[in-house]
Amino acid sequence: MIKSNVSVCAVISRSAIVKEGKENGSFISFNVSLPIVGRDGSQKTFEISVSAEGDESTAPLYTAGSRVAIKGALTLRKRNEVIYFNLRAEKVEIVSATDEDKIEGDFHFKGKISKEGVKNLKDKKGKSFQSFSAFSTDHDGDNVEFIWVRFLNFHPSDEDYLKANAYVEVKGDLQMGVYKEALSLDCRVNEIAPWDLQHNS
Repeated sequence: MIKSNVSVCAVISRSAIVKEGKENGSFISFNVSLPIVGRDGSQKTFEISVSAEGDESTAPLYTAGSRVAIKGALTLRKRNEVIYFNLRAEKVEIVSATDEDKIEGDFHFKGKISKEGVKNLKDKKGKSFQSFSAFSTDHDGDNVEFIWVRFLNFHPSDEDYLKANAYVEVKGDLQMGVYKEALSLDCRVNEIAPWDLQHNS
């Protein structure tokens, strides 16, 4: 499971349309494009599908080319090796064309540490930190996909559950990057705890 409460600033790439919800309530749906530049200089543009409160009277406000600031809950889904971003908006507003592209927010992860385990490292100033990768599974019928995340923990811990193949629940700060034009999902750890897979919620 991967969820985030985020703030996004980006340009609408597909104008809003009205859709009907499961309980006969309507909402609007549109896409925004978010370019992200990696440390290696490569860049990739990601499409985020946005749903928000609205109807026929508000949909025309959100047209392709407009820049918007959005706050809401972001979920990730992976299908056929492609990660899809779905943002359920709590607030959407039109902003200045000069406002910078961004995505930032908290990060909530439940998954399994890789078989490489947790590495204890030091930065250039000699400060200790931990680094590890873990994956969350995404099920679509019989098909199972894996979304990998790299974690940096600047409050190192020697807890027994921080080991290879252990299940953990992590909360922290979302960091999205690009390396060789591929998405990189990172998290700066604020909280970490063992996760009981048998009581998944």
